[in-house]
Amino acid sequence: MNKIKIDKSSIQIYIKVAFLTLISMFFITMSSGIRNNYGIMLHSIIGHTGIPLTSVSFIFAVGQFVYGLVQPLVGIIAAKKGHKYAIVSGVLIIAMGLILTPFARSMLSLFLCLGIILPTGVGILSFGVIIGTIAQKIPSKMIVTISGIVNASVGFGNIIMSPIINSLITTGGLRYGLHMLAIPILFTLPIALFLGKKDKTNTSQSVKTDRPSMTIDIGKLFKDAIKSRTYIFLTMSFFTCGFHMALIHNHLPAQFISYGFSSESAAYALSFFGVLTIVGSILSGSLCNKFQMKNVLGFFFGLRPLTVLVLIIMPKTILNMTLLTAFLGFSGAATVPPVSGIINKKFGAASISMLYGFMFVIHQVGGFSSAWLGGICFALTGSYNYILIVSIILSAAASLISFSIRTNE
Repeated sequence: MNKIKIDKSSIQIYIKVAFLTLISMFFITMSSGIRNNYGIMLHSIIGHTGIPLTSVSFIFAVGQFVYGLVQPLVGIIAAKKGHKYAIVSGVLIIAMGLILTPFARSMLSLFLCLGIILPTGVGILSFGVIIGTIAQKIPSKMIVTISGIVNASVGFGNIIMSPIINSLITTGGLRYGLHMLAIPILFTLPIALFLGKKDKTNTSQSVKTDRPSMTIDIGKLFKDAIKSRTYIFLTMSFFTCGFHMALIHNHLPAQFISYGFSSESAAYALSFFGVLTIVGSILSGSLCNKFQMKNVLGFFFGLRPLTVLVLIIMPKTILNMTLLTAFLGFSGAATVPPVSGIINKKFGAASISMLYGFMFVIHQVGGFSSAWLGGICFALTGSYNYILIVSIILSAAASLISFSIRTNE
C-alpha cells in the first residue's frame, strides 16, 4: 500500500509540474514573441511615424534597459505581495502598450509607448519572474531541466509570432497589426490569475522536503551575491549576452532588407531562429545535468562569435542568411538554463527571481548599447559589420569568463 501511495503521489507531482511548465511556456512565448520582433516592426514604425532610424533605435535601446530594470523590481514585489499581482499587471500593461503605440506620432509619445510601457509589461512576464513563480512549486532537482524547457519557448515566440506579426502589419498596417495582437493577450488574464495564485495544496510535499522554506532578506541576499566571484562573472557574461541578442532582435530584419531580401524572408528566417532556439535551450538544460554548468555556459557563448564571423564573411544568399540566422538561435537562449541553474545551486530557488532580475539589468545595459549603436552604425556606414565585430569580441570574452567560473566561490 505504501508503494502505491508513493507512486500516486509521484504521478500527481509530475502532472502538476507538466501543467505549470506548459502555462509558463505559454507566457514566455507571448512576451518574447513581442519583444523579439521589434525588428519586424522597425520599418513600419519609421513609415508610420516619420521618426528616423537613429531615433527609433534609441527608443528600442531604452526599452531594452527598461525591460531589464523592471525585472528585479517585479521580483521584489512578487516576493512581498505574491506573483499573481505581478503577472496580471504584466498582461494588462502589454495590452496597453500594443493599443497605444499606433497612436504615437511624436518622439515623446513613441518613447512612452515603446520605450516605457510595452517593455515594462514584457519585463514583468519575463523568464526570471515566470520561473521564479513555479520554482518553489516543483522539486529542486527538476528546476534546471524545467528552466531549459520553459526558456525554449522563447523560440516559439519567433516561430509563431514572427510571421504572424509581419503578416498582420503587411495586411493592415501598424495599427491593425498591434491592435489585433492585443485582443488575444487580454484573453490570457484567467491563465495569469491561475499561474500566480499561491499553492495551497500539498501535492508538492516532495518539494518541501527537497529544500527548506526560507524568508528572504533581500538586502543580505544582494550583498552576498555581489561579493560572490561566481555571480560577478555571470553578470559580466550576461552583459555580452544582452549586447548580442538585442542586435539580432532589433536589427537583423533590417540587415536582411539591406541585402535586398524581403521582410517576409526575414520573418521566416526568424522562425527558423526560433526552432533552433528551442533545440539549443532544451539541449542546454539537459547538458547541465551531465556536465558542469559553467562549462555548458562557456560552450554556448563560444558558439556565438564563430557564427557571427561566418555571417560576415559568407556570401549573402537567402539560404546562407537563413541557415546562419537559425544557428544564431541555437546558442541564443541556451545560456539561460546554466545561469539560472548556477544561481539556484549557489543561492537557492527562492532567490532566482531577484538575483536573475538584478543580473538581467546588466544584460539589458548590453542590450541598450547594441540596439542604439546598431542603428547609428548602419546610419553612418550602411552596414552592421562594425557592430557585429564588437559582438564577436565580447562573446569570445564571455566564453572565457564563463569557463573560469568557480562555483564554490
